[in-house]
Amino acid sequence: MNPFGIDFGTTNSVLAQWNGRSVDVLPIDAPPQDWADMGFDKVMPSVLGIEPSGETRFGWLGKKMGSGKLEAVKRLFATEEFVEIGGHTASVEEAAALLFGHIRGASPGITVDRAVVTIPANSRGLARFRTKLCAGLAGIEVQALLNEPTAAAMAYSVDATRDQNVLVFDWGGGTLDVTVLETIEGVFIERASKGIPRSGGIDLDVAFGQAVMDALPVRPSWSPVQEAQFRLEVERAKILLSTQDEVNMKLPDGRYLPVTRAMFVKAISTHLDEVRRPIEQCLADLSISPASIDQLVMVGGSSKIPAARTMVSEMLGREPAGGCDPMTAVAQGAAIASAILMGQLDKDFFVATEHALGTVVHDDHQRAHFSVLIPRNHQLPAKATDTYHPAAQGQKEVRIRVIEGDPEKGVDHDDNVILREWDISVDPDRGITENAFTITYEYNVDGILHIVVTDIRTGTVLLRDDVSWGVTKDRSKLVELAKRVSVTIDTGAVNGATPRQVASHAADPEVAALTTRARSKVIPFVDDDEAARIEAICADLESATGAGADECKEALSSALRPYAYLLV
Repeated sequence: MNPFGIDFGTTNSVLAQWNGRSVDVLPIDAPPQDWADMGFDKVMPSVLGIEPSGETRFGWLGKKMGSGKLEAVKRLFATEEFVEIGGHTASVEEAAALLFGHIRGASPGITVDRAVVTIPANSRGLARFRTKLCAGLAGIEVQALLNEPTAAAMAYSVDATRDQNVLVFDWGGGTLDVTVLETIEGVFIERASKGIPRSGGIDLDVAFGQAVMDALPVRPSWSPVQEAQFRLEVERAKILLSTQDEVNMKLPDGRYLPVTRAMFVKAISTHLDEVRRPIEQCLADLSISPASIDQLVMVGGSSKIPAARTMVSEMLGREPAGGCDPMTAVAQGAAIASAILMGQLDKDFFVATEHALGTVVHDDHQRAHFSVLIPRNHQLPAKATDTYHPAAQGQKEVRIRVIEGDPEKGVDHDDNVILREWDISVDPDRGITENAFTITYEYNVDGILHIVVTDIRTGTVLLRDDVSWGVTKDRSKLVELAKRVSVTIDTGAVNGATPRQVASHAADPEVAALTTRARSKVIPFVDDDEAARIEAICADLESATGAGADECKEALSSALRPYAYLLV
């Protein structure tokens, strides 16, 4: 099986594959020629559109829609449960899973069943959990969630022959990540990371678009379609101004407005100023000077802005490294990581936490405090256990809260987020110390935080769960959701709209019997990852032809064999 890497970006997504010697970036969309000429030929806009008929549109087809589309779903992972798209209500997980499902089969002749998926280094635990879940719902086994700056460093430095410190400045469409890594004998180790969750091309487009509107003599009244066209032209002008001093920007009414690089830089000056802070914080965390950085790697579309490149270069006293496309480097590094995990490349990598993880405790005066279990910049995988007890005698319940952020700031500070909480029962007749329990956090390279709470006196496990959100709180819904995603991808429409023509052999009695047994007797009763895997095999079988159908039949039979006891 070929190793794949997926950069599931806020604004654009990229698919790459390790070919045994190097990395190929695979085409997954067909951009307009003027955008292809600007370097967008190997990226797909992370956009899902739904027509009034229910038909789905992905990538450029969705981006060019005037309405009925969802952009930047990745920004919703930490905050939202449901979203409206073209008059259809969908969970955030379903929307993201549809994008993953499209990526899975978007490159001709290739189906991605397993991949390393990248995620911003500053992502919270909920975002990491939901990223992995959504890929799984689409039939993609996630080998690991890899921080985007680490992936970028691997793309640029995989052939490095000497040990070095690498600072990665990753400024994409939605986030800014700054990470310092050390490479030692082919091993990539994260040492420090800081970021800004909402700073990227989307925010720059808003600022620049406002500056363009302010430059017009009269504020225009445009239709939703014209507004969408205007936003696209703002983005296009922004990109062109990285190589040109002036651009004639086309307005929806057919007029042209000259915009300059100086005008753009002024419009985004606030955003440019704030990107200094993560760089300074990373250096301070490691107590090193800019001179200690051996290589500067700048990736992400926003890192192409000349003013940003100049500012970062001057801060660190060195020019950015070359050799990779900043737009595709993250996916390329993810493919390299996949090759490492599959034993096809003799390298290694380690990632670290950007935020501290702990729980909320109270002192004798009932003031809340951040009790750290796994500190910031701790290498993963990590496992930590600490002992706690009820705050008062006679309690019947104890609330366990998972908090992520900065323990030096108050529990209620905006930088500190309660990821999830549970109420567990304790014996009110036992003393405070007799009710003591341990909390164990386990945070693996897959980016998922697992929690176990154990009663010390009895050894009883009071809680065993992981950090989840939205529809994932009810695991019984996941199998149904995976089925719906698969059907939507196969038919090209949501809610049972008119389907595409599928392979004629789908009516084959043997195929029908196999898929019916899988969906009625196995999928509803297995865990979510296994359900997604088996459903993906069913979908492959229903769309396969010729020898491929025979292979899919055997694959499904093999997948069902361990569950023979359910098939009686």
